[in-house]
Amino acid sequence: MEDNLIPRLEACELANRRLTRLLLLQAAFLAAVLVALLTGVARSQAARASGPQSLRLRELAIVDPAGVERVRISGDIGDEARRGQKAAGVFLYDGGGRERGGYVTWEPSGNVGLTFDTRQAQATLFVAAPDSGSAVQLWHGKDMIELRSDEDGSRLTAAKEGRVVVQEPEITTMGREACTAYHQARSRVPATQVLQECLQRFAEGACRACLGER
Repeated sequence: MEDNLIPRLEACELANRRLTRLLLLQAAFLAAVLVALLTGVARSQAARASGPQSLRLRELAIVDPAGVERVRISGDIGDEARRGQKAAGVFLYDGGGRERGGYVTWEPSGNVGLTFDTRQAQATLFVAAPDSGSAVQLWHGKDMIELRSDEDGSRLTAAKEGRVVVQEPEITTMGREACTAYHQARSRVPATQVLQECLQRFAEGACRACLGER
């Protein structure tokens, strides 16, 4: 009996040592897997936190769930024929895809402005010139009220049906900067349109004296 007991004990000890080594190997493997997972998660979080340092685009469009373009950021809106100048900036659109305003710069004038539009036309404009001068304009159809400050002075102007009816203080002689801008506009739009734009800001005599019309 004793002769059989000793070999059995030795076999049990051998099996125990093998089981211990197996458990240690499994523990080491699980630890290595855990370290790899934690390292991967940390790297992924760091990559998401840093993100791209910069984006260089010519245009970015944001659409709503229906696929309608609602915001457009562009270096060139590409509608010079309608606007009379090149425009770049942030443009807003309603659910029907109609442009309803934006925060833009214009060339060649160099003006920067914030505009709000109805579904039919521009209704509000806040604008600053490249060097000096600024204005706020509000429209209702062909009626407009404007608060402007430029080389001709600071003044309040009200236009009815496209013509100045009240201006305080009144400008009788247009300054060189404004007159030059109207002459330059003639190369882009019809002369009649230039005169109409002038008559919304100045008395008829001042406009015709600048444009050389009688």
